[in-house]
Amino acid sequence: MNPLILRVSALTFLTCLPLAAAPLRKPLFEPPFPDSGPVAANLLLKCKATASGHWSDRKPELAVDGDLSDQNHWACEGLPAWWAGELPAPKTVGSIRIKPYRSDGRFYQFLIEGSLDGLEWFTLADHRANSITAPEEGNWFEFPPREVRRIRVTFTHNSAGAKSGAHIVEIEAYPPGAGAEPRLEAGSVDVRYAPAGGTPANAPAAKARAWRGERANLQLLATAGRALPQCGHLCAGLRGPGGKTLPVTLSWVRHTLADGKPVADILDPIETLDIAAGARRPLWVSVDVPRDAEPGNYAGDVVIRSTKGTAKLPVSLEVLPATLPAPKDWKIHVDLWQHPDAVARYHDVPLWSPEHFALMKPLMKRLADAGQKTITCTLIDEAWGGQTYDRFTGMIGWYRKADGSWRYDYTVFDRWVAFMIDEVGLDGRIHCYTMIPWSLKFSYIDEATGLPGELSLKPGSPEYESHWAGFLKDFTRHLREKGWQERTRIGIDERPDALLRPVLALLAKHAPELKVASAINHRSDLNNGIDDVSPAIGTSGEFDLKLLDARRAGGKRTTYYVCCGPMVPNTFTFSPPAESEWLGIFAAAQHFDGFLRWAYNSWVENPFVSTDYVTWPSGDCFLVYPGNRSSIRFERLRDGFEDFEKIRLLRETAAKSGKTDALTELERVLSGFTRERSGKPGVHADDVRAANDAIDRAVGLLKP
Repeated sequence: MNPLILRVSALTFLTCLPLAAAPLRKPLFEPPFPDSGPVAANLLLKCKATASGHWSDRKPELAVDGDLSDQNHWACEGLPAWWAGELPAPKTVGSIRIKPYRSDGRFYQFLIEGSLDGLEWFTLADHRANSITAPEEGNWFEFPPREVRRIRVTFTHNSAGAKSGAHIVEIEAYPPGAGAEPRLEAGSVDVRYAPAGGTPANAPAAKARAWRGERANLQLLATAGRALPQCGHLCAGLRGPGGKTLPVTLSWVRHTLADGKPVADILDPIETLDIAAGARRPLWVSVDVPRDAEPGNYAGDVVIRSTKGTAKLPVSLEVLPATLPAPKDWKIHVDLWQHPDAVARYHDVPLWSPEHFALMKPLMKRLADAGQKTITCTLIDEAWGGQTYDRFTGMIGWYRKADGSWRYDYTVFDRWVAFMIDEVGLDGRIHCYTMIPWSLKFSYIDEATGLPGELSLKPGSPEYESHWAGFLKDFTRHLREKGWQERTRIGIDERPDALLRPVLALLAKHAPELKVASAINHRSDLNNGIDDVSPAIGTSGEFDLKLLDARRAGGKRTTYYVCCGPMVPNTFTFSPPAESEWLGIFAAAQHFDGFLRWAYNSWVENPFVSTDYVTWPSGDCFLVYPGNRSSIRFERLRDGFEDFEKIRLLRETAAKSGKTDALTELERVLSGFTRERSGKPGVHADDVRAANDAIDRAVGLLKP
């Protein structure tokens, strides 16, 4: 939202594939998972190592030093050759992984043996008939558990030639059951888990609480010592009172790059995927509790399964005797800016084609289901001066006739607004950007020549007024005909008072029925007459409760926003998840009417590869992913909107019943949600938990 002119991509209109080939025309991508090894302890790590010999400095201990890089390995010229490791004491072993040097595609044949005394040896795994290069993770061998103190590998063949000898990058041994079997344990929705590592030492229980009509979220962690090909998930639902079952939605959590580092954020509803050896794959669990669900305890099992084994984890949900209204009836004013151009570009379909609308429908329904109250429209091209990867093209055609008069084409504008209202079900306001673009440049088509033109106009000048006066008169006429006049606002974004003042005067003169919605940096006298005002969180304190109540009494809305700043709290890809939910509770605590943020889906080139973009913090321009994939941060932001509604209902009920004392604890907790505290890293998860606990303890105010 800063006035920088950044690189943008021209939208390319390609031949449309049938929608059956959609919705995702690009493969999902993730950074490689670091191979951290199996979940259980490697018994051979740092053990005493010997060998029949070694080449140069490639000594036998390099095979058990924990370094999995190919350059760091034991090597011995000539065959046969052997390597042996000795444990400090006898241990029971059930599997061995050996990672040979394989970068040139060579393969090896070898025998793995065990011994208790170094004299009598028995076979653990026989690989002497092998003719295949080892996979990246190495060769895994599972066998009936045997007690051993020594493990020996004897190489008999190297496809690169006997002179090339034997090479072991790393060899690992594990107790029974530590190799192939997957594990599933509870995680925390407050953590973005790294792509490698085991499950938490003090894992929380997989349980949650929810109101009726609320979405409850849990995060589980799937791990395994070896690769799990085509690992799937399933849950038959959570059974509760009277045998009723609540449906469960499961999504694998994928990683993308943020500031060049892998970060867990993408929620992918795909049923199966491969899990690399030693990787940690989060699994997001969502339960949309029906509004007529019976209060009580519900329980069920989440299961993961692959060809290598199955794991399950019991999960439970307590449904409380309180009910949220449907999202369309939430009072919170959510304003997340939509970007249709990004959908067309990413999916390679023509802008405003039937395929384009079909792709946008589930994406925009997800937004409406989060309480969205506005439809983002563009009166002109690049209202924000080219700050996103894709252009924000204008939805209204401006045509200058040969005689100098103007013609306006509302075809796209009408289709977009009607689509959002009639098909998406977003029966909200229409915010039209803008009369004050960052560049103060206005494009058009010259009908006489058919060529594009551009005007540089400054608010307050006669040329500016002449340009806009005719449009405003025609636009208001069109809005009245469509029945959209009352819900339409002229959108203004962070424009200084020197530019805003003449625009407000121009509107009062030529279109007094059109109201204004404006994001601002600081409060000023001009805000008093603006219908919808949204200060930045850093200056939100300039709107005290008395002023907010006065604006509400006058039928005006006041929200607040975050964007490319502050760094904390925010909804960046790398932001701790609790910060997203904290934002909604802050709105309720400070008595704002809601929350604004650019942008819902201004995607970078390929957000599945990286969410970084030029100067903005990673993920700043979008909250969801192509193919209608949600994210951890969007789901937690939605949680905050639900919290806002809960607090509103509790306050309204307490006021009507005269039981305001019942909210003493909740208001005490909410008093800590301040602008000053907002920027302190690390406090948000505890704040959110405290607020949710206080909300749920106050549920007795509400009747089922």
